[in-house]
Amino acid sequence: MIVGTYPLVTTTFIDREILGLRRAGLPVGVLAVRRPPSELPLSRAQEALAGEVCYLVPARPRTVLVAHVSFMCRRPLAYLGVLAHLLHARHPDLRARVKTIAHFGEAVLAAHLVRSRRPRELYAHFADRAATIALVMSRLLDVPYSLSLHAGADLFVEPVLLAEKVGGARCVVTCTRRNRDRLASLLGDGAVTRVRVVPHGLDLSEYDGPRPGVDEQPLILSVAQLRPRKGHADVLRACARLRDRGYRFTCRLVGAGPQHDELVALTAELGLQDVVDIAGALPHDTVVEQYRSATIFVLACVEAGDGDVDGFPNAVAEAMASSLPVVSTNLPAIREFVVDGESGILVPPANPGALAHALARLLDDDVMRKQLGERARETVASTFDVDTNVRALRDALWPEARAERRQEASC
Repeated sequence: MIVGTYPLVTTTFIDREILGLRRAGLPVGVLAVRRPPSELPLSRAQEALAGEVCYLVPARPRTVLVAHVSFMCRRPLAYLGVLAHLLHARHPDLRARVKTIAHFGEAVLAAHLVRSRRPRELYAHFADRAATIALVMSRLLDVPYSLSLHAGADLFVEPVLLAEKVGGARCVVTCTRRNRDRLASLLGDGAVTRVRVVPHGLDLSEYDGPRPGVDEQPLILSVAQLRPRKGHADVLRACARLRDRGYRFTCRLVGAGPQHDELVALTAELGLQDVVDIAGALPHDTVVEQYRSATIFVLACVEAGDGDVDGFPNAVAEAMASSLPVVSTNLPAIREFVVDGESGILVPPANPGALAHALARLLDDDVMRKQLGERARETVASTFDVDTNVRALRDALWPEARAERRQEASC
């Protein structure tokens, strides 16, 4: 499995996938371009996974030189062919082209490092540098690669070499029908014939716990990166409306990102310092505790000005698994899994008034909160079970492994 930076607090779905694939009998090794920032809070499970990862950067110059010379001598046609292909492929600008060539250099090093392991398959998460590295490694090692596409930069914000990466992949998976439809609009209907929709998996037992007591002040929780597409500014404006209507509550934003200072300033501008807690990034096991102490989960996703938009946010699935009533926006990918009025409440994006109204309804109605939370849990149990979804992923990406297991069972 090839990932850019790993592990991160935002890649817990990949953690579950790795462990699930191993339980399903696939010996998955992990190669990442970069280590996570040292200040990033990781869970104990992620720290254990990080100890098994093969990292490309930083690399010794001598090792990089040996890798390139080795493939130029051993497989000159493959080496020069894929380099020429990348050099001549269309890029949106010079910066993107330079990054592609840098990723080619990293891919040659990666192929050199894993060659002795004789990998049978390559599997890239995200259509950015990981997919470029997988494409190059596939040519150099003569093994197939598959690709997992996500939203955001993969499909909605000037994706680079998407046709080449999808076209070269043996199989492509994505987590929502909305992503598949987007891919078809970019590359044509023929490009999606090998695309499988497999939602991310959750271990449901991890998300069960006590609910807050009736005498405690309600906690409105949001867990997401602090980026425009997450709609945190709308959440803050909705909180101001609730505060002005006399509601008593705490709103906690868990996450880090480039919008941090902007959101802190908006909190002060709205006079919400005593209401809003911007808690920063937290390790996953601590986030699970936050779900257990929350009253309502909110994530007001929007389409950002540059076209950036979420698929189905993992935090929404985790909140639903925790039997929390969810308030979110009616973007297409979210509507695939949250039914308005049944397993959550959906409002139009970029509408703080509607968001405040939905939150007020839940703060006022204990029965509705309980019913929506129970149905949300049922939805997750039927759609996001990690072992079920990992088996579907395994069978989509590696049909030979499935055939081999059947053969072994018949012997």
